[in-house]
Amino acid sequence: MSIASDDVSEEERSLFRPFTRESLQAIEARIAQEYAKQKELEKKRAEGEDFGRKKKKKEVRYEDEDEDEGPQPDPTLEQGAPIPVRLQASFPSELSSTPLEDIDTFYHNQRTFVVVSKGKDIFRFSATDALWILDPFNPIRRVAIYILVHPLFSVFIICTILLNCILMIMPTTPTVESTEVIFTGIYTFESAVKVMARGFILQPFTYLRDAWNWLDFVVIALAYVTMGIDLGNLAALRTFRVLRALKTVAIVPGLKTIVGAVIESVKNLRDVIILTMFSLSVFALMGLQIYMGVLTQKCIKNFPEDGTAGNLTDDNWFKWCSNDSNWEGEDNLNYPLCGNASGAGMCKPGYTCIQGFGKNPNYGYTSFDTFGWAFLSAFRLMTQDYWENLYQLVLRSAGPWHMLFFIVIIFLGSFYLVNLILAIVAMSYDELQKKAEEEEAAEEEALREAEEAAANKENKRAAAAAA
Repeated sequence: MSIASDDVSEEERSLFRPFTRESLQAIEARIAQEYAKQKELEKKRAEGEDFGRKKKKKEVRYEDEDEDEGPQPDPTLEQGAPIPVRLQASFPSELSSTPLEDIDTFYHNQRTFVVVSKGKDIFRFSATDALWILDPFNPIRRVAIYILVHPLFSVFIICTILLNCILMIMPTTPTVESTEVIFTGIYTFESAVKVMARGFILQPFTYLRDAWNWLDFVVIALAYVTMGIDLGNLAALRTFRVLRALKTVAIVPGLKTIVGAVIESVKNLRDVIILTMFSLSVFALMGLQIYMGVLTQKCIKNFPEDGTAGNLTDDNWFKWCSNDSNWEGEDNLNYPLCGNASGAGMCKPGYTCIQGFGKNPNYGYTSFDTFGWAFLSAFRLMTQDYWENLYQLVLRSAGPWHMLFFIVIIFLGSFYLVNLILAIVAMSYDELQKKAEEEEAAEEEALREAEEAAANKENKRAAAAAA
C-alpha cells in the first residue's frame, strides 16, 4: 500500500461527509447569504449608474465583484465520472452508496448532493423534494438511490436489454409477444426508481434533465401505446422497440461520458457540413439546368405517313409516342437512352430521339428533373455510389464533353470534401485522446504530490520523535 493511502490528510478525508439535515440547512444558509450579497451588488450598481449620469460615463466596479466569471464545474467530478485517482485513496469504503455532501466546490451554493457507488462512480442528485413529497432523507428515496447506484442494478438492466434484443430477432410467436409485457414492466420499474431517486424534471439532475432518459421515456410510452391500442396502419411504431438497445448508453456511466465526448467532437464538422451542403446545392442546380429531362430521351419509331395511325395531329402524335411498343428496346423492357448532340447515342433508321416520354432510369429514381432528384444524384456522385452508371447514362444522352461535369464533382466532392470530413473526424478523436492523456497525467502528478507530501510529513514526525 502506498504512503498516501496509509497517511491520508484530514483535509482529504473531510471532503467526504455524509449528507445530513444540517448539511441541507448549511446549503440553504449559503444560498440566502449569496442572494443577499447579490441584492447588495445590484443596489450598488444602481447607485453607480445614477452617479454616472451626473458625471461622464465611466465604469464603476466594487470590491465584491469578481474579475472573472466565477468558478466552473470540475470535469473530473461531473455526473457519471469515476472518482479521480487523487481522491480514491482518501475515500472511505463505508461511505459507498451513501448520500454525501457535494465534493465539487462549484456546487457549494446549490441544492445538490452526491453518491459514490461501489464501482467508484459519481452520481449527483438534487437535494430538493422528488415528486414534491420525497425529501433527500425519505426512506423510500434512500432505497431508490441505493438501488440506482448499485452495480448489480446496471448489470440486471443490461442483461434485460440484451435478452430483449435477442427475442426481437426471433420469429414473432405468441410466446415471444407475451414477453413484451415483462420487459415493459422491468423498464417501467427502472424509470420509477430513477424518478423516485432523482425527481422528474423541474430541478437540475432530475430524470428528464438527462437527454438519454428522454429516450427511455419515449420507448416506454410507445411500448404502452403498442400494447393498449390497435395500431392498424401505424403498426410500424413497433419498430421503435429497437431503440431499447440504446438504453445501455444511459445505464453505464463511463459509456455515456464517451458517447457524449464523441457527439461533442462532431460539432467540429459544422462548417464542413455547411460547405458540403452548399457545394451539393450548386452541383444540383447545375445538373438541373443542364440535364433536366435528358434521361427520359428514347428512340421512338417515326409516325407512319401512310395513315395507319390516323392523321398527323398533336393528339395522335402524342398517343403514338406514349405507346411503349413504339420505343426501341429489347423485349419492350430495356429502352436505351439516346441523344441529339455530337457523340451521343444514336437511334436506328426509322427512329427519332425524343425527350419526355416514359420514366427515368432505375425505376424513375435517377434524374435531374427536380432540385430534390438532382441533389440526390449529386450526393450519389460525391459518395461514388455506383456513380459510373449515372456517368454512362448522361454521356450517352448528352454527349462525351459532359464528362467535365463529373470530373469536377468527383475531384471536389469525393476527393476533397469527403476526405476533409474524415480529416476533421480524425483530428477530433486526436484532440479527445490528448485531452484524456493530459487529464491522466494531471491525476498522476496530483497523486505523486500527495505521496511526497505524506512522505515529508512522515519524515518530520520521525525527526521530531528522534529529537
